[in-house]
Amino acid sequence: MKTRLALIALTFLVAACARGPDFSQTVLEFQRLKNEGNVEQALSLFADKPSLQFGPLGTITGLNEVRGILEYDRALNTQLRIEECQATGLEVSCRVIETNDWLKSVDIKSITYDENRFTFTSDGRIQSVASTLSAESEQLLGAAMTRFDAWARANQPSAYASLFSDKGAFVYSHENAEKVLALLRKWRIE
Repeated sequence: MKTRLALIALTFLVAACARGPDFSQTVLEFQRLKNEGNVEQALSLFADKPSLQFGPLGTITGLNEVRGILEYDRALNTQLRIEECQATGLEVSCRVIETNDWLKSVDIKSITYDENRFTFTSDGRIQSVASTLSAESEQLLGAAMTRFDAWARANQPSAYASLFSDKGAFVYSHENAEKVLALLRKWRIE
């Protein structure tokens, strides 16, 4: 009888170990730190050469670029609600709902990323995040961005151009978030 109980316990132990670590808590810690605007602590959760992929908005790579996104989002008062996390090996997939001041200014209550895949290094740091907007959110966001970009290019060309690098890439930074919000306020008045 003792041998049988020991075998059953060993079977459960082996099964639990075979699944590997569950990094869901790290994802939730990232949510908490990002929502608090704690850029340095949130950045410490990432690997040395991370990448973030946001569907049609493109991919960024590197810690400095991730810092820029975190600072941009802090200035926009971005809040995430992460739910329905499922861990498999070195990946955690979740649904994410985002709100921020940019969205509010274009009359979008929130956007939903139906799939967010966080991939981790073996030591538990975030290596990459791949996000896919829901079809509805992609349509709402795309329409708002198209209207805003057209207005900014036509009415505030130098301010609009200052948001981009010499290579034409949008620059994510606290300063650029402030510029975007200022442009949005002007757009809403006109």
